[in-house]
Amino acid sequence: MSVSKKPLNISMGEPMWTLVYEFKTNKIYKAPKGMQDVRFLHTPAMESLCGYEHKAPMNGEDYVVAGMLEGDDVMITSCSFIQPWAQLSPAQRRGLSLTYRKGCNCTIMPCTSVPFEISSNSQCLWTDGLESRVWDGPQAKRMACLPRLNTTDACSWKVLVTQGPGNLRRSLLKQ
Repeated sequence: MSVSKKPLNISMGEPMWTLVYEFKTNKIYKAPKGMQDVRFLHTPAMESLCGYEHKAPMNGEDYVVAGMLEGDDVMITSCSFIQPWAQLSPAQRRGLSLTYRKGCNCTIMPCTSVPFEISSNSQCLWTDGLESRVWDGPQAKRMACLPRLNTTDACSWKVLVTQGPGNLRRSLLKQ
């Protein structure tokens, strides 16, 4: 992975600097149609602007990164979900491979202070980081923001079921 710094043009004042992380994508789990690969992640260069700094060496370790698409750029912040694959819970791994893509019309909104309101029914409020700023609490580890039953325009948190491999295979065969 390489890191570079570049100015981001804004309409007024000094340019805001962003860090650009270059990396190799192994798999994309949830993205707009037509997005095949991501090579660069953009983040504000300063931590005070919620910039993300990857402090650990990569050492060939696979990471799961949840970013936001802004134009053609994938943006990450200190509130983004960024975890080593090896540290994911069984529910998170199952969610990535089977469940999360059902929530493509849903948006997760990180709650960074109280009060915080969602602006649409398709949003789920992510509160894991409110107390500790560590975004790997119960919502991240065991839940998914998914459409409510019988609707495509309203979303809510749902608990991910963790089953043994045999139970998962049987449930998939029943579908």
